[in-house]
Amino acid sequence: MAKHDVSMIRNFSIVAHGGAGKTSLVEAILYSAGAVDRMGSVEAGSTVTDFDPEEIERKITISSAVACCDWNACRMNIIDTPGFINFIEDARGCLRVSDDAL
Repeated sequence: MAKHDVSMIRNFSIVAHGGAGKTSLVEAILYSAGAVDRMGSVEAGSTVTDFDPEEIERKITISSAVACCDWNACRMNIIDTPGFINFIEDARGCLRVSDDAL
């Protein structure tokens, strides 16, 4: 694992309502950064951040998940948050540790 200077680490959450495409955006970021060699899809149940069997079956994010990649010498820690109101407390907790939200 590469060491990164603290000033070059970015922590951010992706936040939106359910079905907005948060998980698909995370997949696209990871693919563009070269962290994965193929883009997964929610429909196929092959995304990096929705790995729980319940999430795959329901095709929604139930709990937040972190994905990491390097971009322009920065380490990006991306938090994919749930969008449905039933799981809002999970997303609120993630915002406490995020530098920013998208």
